Amino acid sequence: MQEIDRTGIVRGLLSRGIPALALLGLVVLMVVIPGLASAQADPFSGMSPQARPLTDDWGDLREGWENFGNIAYIVDVSLMLLLSIILAAVIAYHPSTRRKASNITEFEQPKTFLMYAMVGALIAQLVQTYPPMALVIFGIGGLLRFRTVVGEAKDTGRVILVTVVGLCCGLKIFVGAVLATFIGWILIWYLESQNAGRIVVKGLKDSDILTAAETYRGILGEAGCTVIRERKNLTKGRVTFIVKAPPELDAEALEEAFENVSAEQRGVVDWEIS
Repeated sequence: MQEIDRTGIVRGLLSRGIPALALLGLVVLMVVIPGLASAQADPFSGMSPQARPLTDDWGDLREGWENFGNIAYIVDVSLMLLLSIILAAVIAYHPSTRRKASNITEFEQPKTFLMYAMVGALIAQLVQTYPPMALVIFGIGGLLRFRTVVGEAKDTGRVILVTVVGLCCGLKIFVGAVLATFIGWILIWYLESQNAGRIVVKGLKDSDILTAAETYRGILGEAGCTVIRERKNLTKGRVTFIVKAPPELDAEALEEAFENVSAEQRGVVDWEIS
């Protein structure tokens, strides 16, 4: 029995379907174009008030800006954004999870939590003002998550934040947009000043590993780094440090200090600072 060529069948259907779709499109245009032509006298006839231009008078330019004179509203939005960050920090910096963190990614997670908490608060403010925007934000979030390469999770949080700020500007929620930008800038500045690092010293001798670990710990301390966790592997002759690095860390000076360690205690250093 001859095998059915399914690919050929599909191609045949497409070849017959395309002309049919083109004919249907032509019919739709013939029906729609006369209606568009008759509406040229009043391009907004038949539209709901919400669909008409929002700004058709110079007085409408005050919309959104006049809320900057409402001190109670400004305080309310500010407290909402700040409270979301504070409550997120309580969870993000939980002692149990921080104590178990063993790599840079786990130490960087709180930055993502805080950013997303602020984004969620701003989205709630936006949806509360314009409920139909919930579906728009959902669609934009899916587009950014699956169709946009933005790097790490914390970078995705920033992209979503600026997107929601743009939506607020488009809907003339200027108070929320400005406050979210201001508070978000301070939050990013603070979080990025807290950098985590991982330093692995390999090839150490079993007899000198404890002394070598103390030497490298001292070098990190002189560079301004705070050792959060230290792990020794005597069988592999390896010491791993998880540190909190200052933003003004001099990478070249630190590299030179590692090279100046005495030959008896020197190992192969593999390090990474976020």
